[in-house]
Amino acid sequence: MAELSLDLAREVRRTLADLRAVRLAATAWPAVAGDLGRLDAAVERTDDAAVRAALVPVSQAAFEGKVRGRLAAADMPAAMVIATKPTSALPAVGAGSAAILILIGYLLGGPLVAVGASMFALFIFGVAVAGTRTTKDRVDHRRSKGLAPTMEPTEPAPTVVAEAISRIEGLL
Repeated sequence: MAELSLDLAREVRRTLADLRAVRLAATAWPAVAGDLGRLDAAVERTDDAAVRAALVPVSQAAFEGKVRGRLAAADMPAAMVIATKPTSALPAVGAGSAAILILIGYLLGGPLVAVGASMFALFIFGVAVAGTRTTKDRVDHRRSKGLAPTMEPTEPAPTVVAEAISRIEGLL
């Protein structure tokens, strides 16, 4: 019985290791399981051409999972960003600054300028309120909306896929 070429076997092992580590959308795993079935049959027959053809969709799924993971991880705070400390005084300071701005606007230009200044003051107050949350809180809030760039929740490989990966690795 002939064996797979060394480079092809190495590529299959690397792709399966990547696939085992990634997280994909729940709707993608059944298709990956079918692709792994074709890859399993091709590896069992030791048909290089069939293995290469069956490996393409599996490696695409592994690549997609790696990209999704990197994009989802891009939402993490940067290493050089110093987390802000939450403070309840910040909204009070923002409100005080807003009131002073409205008063100065009224004194300088009357009610019309005071209305424009109040719009700007509302923005200042909003920034002050937003500053009360820490960087980690903001990241957690964004992440709670979705774990993947497509806002579709991801999950690790189900048992069927993990067993298929183990079976193929055993054949190599």
